[in-house]
Amino acid sequence: MNHKYLKQIITVTLWEYKRFFKLRNELLGILFLALLGFAGGGIGTFFGRESNEKTEITIFENASEELRNSLAGSFIINEISPDEKNRFTESMKVEKEGMLLWQTEDGFALLAYKEPRNINMLQNSLNEYRMIRALDDKNISPEDFGYVMQPATIESEYIFQPQSRDRKILAGFFAGLMFMGVFLGFAYQFTAITGEKQLKITEQIVSAIKPQVWMDGKILGITLTGLSSMLTYLVIGSLVAAIYFQFTGASAARILSILHLPSIILFFAFTMMGILMWNSIMAALASAITDPNNSGKSSVMMIPSLFAAAAILVMIEPDNNMAIFLSWFPLTSASAMPMRWVSTEVGWWQLPGSFLLLCVTFYFLRKLAAKIFRISILISGKEPTWAEIYKMIRQD
Repeated sequence: MNHKYLKQIITVTLWEYKRFFKLRNELLGILFLALLGFAGGGIGTFFGRESNEKTEITIFENASEELRNSLAGSFIINEISPDEKNRFTESMKVEKEGMLLWQTEDGFALLAYKEPRNINMLQNSLNEYRMIRALDDKNISPEDFGYVMQPATIESEYIFQPQSRDRKILAGFFAGLMFMGVFLGFAYQFTAITGEKQLKITEQIVSAIKPQVWMDGKILGITLTGLSSMLTYLVIGSLVAAIYFQFTGASAARILSILHLPSIILFFAFTMMGILMWNSIMAALASAITDPNNSGKSSVMMIPSLFAAAAILVMIEPDNNMAIFLSWFPLTSASAMPMRWVSTEVGWWQLPGSFLLLCVTFYFLRKLAAKIFRISILISGKEPTWAEIYKMIRQD
């Protein structure tokens, strides 16, 4: 790579970066999200407070004391005589609320205007009452019952100890960053490449520089834009966390314990290369699209999110064949290999091997993206099909 080639790539990269990344817009977006968060939190608190309020329930006055005690923890108890059942039923029809509970030979009967939102809470209270009655009928003391239900104890000793839960949280955090970077790249690639093709300025630009330089600059510039956006969110989030710890008196040691520099370096390297690879793929796809509003290829741009989400399967069972495949397959290894590394035993050679394969894949994908880009601007009139693009790439 000569000096002129590198200088041109840097020029295109910085142009793309300055074109898309506006700190003011990022801060406004964060402020808007914060306002939505506060509004959502307020609404959630309101509904949560309302759902935590005790609901009134009516029972017959001849109900047992044990039933009253079981219901008292979750309900406001009203009592009526059995003769008032019909009057209470008519009252429910008028007021459109209320519920009446009474005991039968087989269990309980519930009469309500509609299914109560806390029916599960009522079921738990009645289960507790039935268990107390059953223990009493069988002359089983609560101590004996507790002894019978006590689980078996196992003293475990493992030769291999997986990494701590903190490392898994850190790996999941970087997987989320890559997921976010992929979506940002999806938006920017559409604007950058398809927009320029519609404005007919691409042909003028590539007459001055090589398509490979133009494509490399776009991939790097859009990746840098996505990283800057993620960094902005991280900084603002850190400030919010610092204010939270300051005013609540909570300990920040829990957050600091998650931060592990060697793991951060490893996860960041995989995340960066994964974002670069996916930006190369999306640049190639966007290059083949002339009009995103009428193109059947636009839906293909959502594929990266499926592969990024598929890596979550590694956390469920990191030792099966599918997890091993995902940790080596370049389209998923950027997030799957770090997750597998913190979840199970991974050979020392697998990490560099998977990363090297990811780098090689990125190298060839950027070449492919430049070829598709060059071919797509040579075809005028209609949008090229995948078959036409493949045929011209083979002839190139």
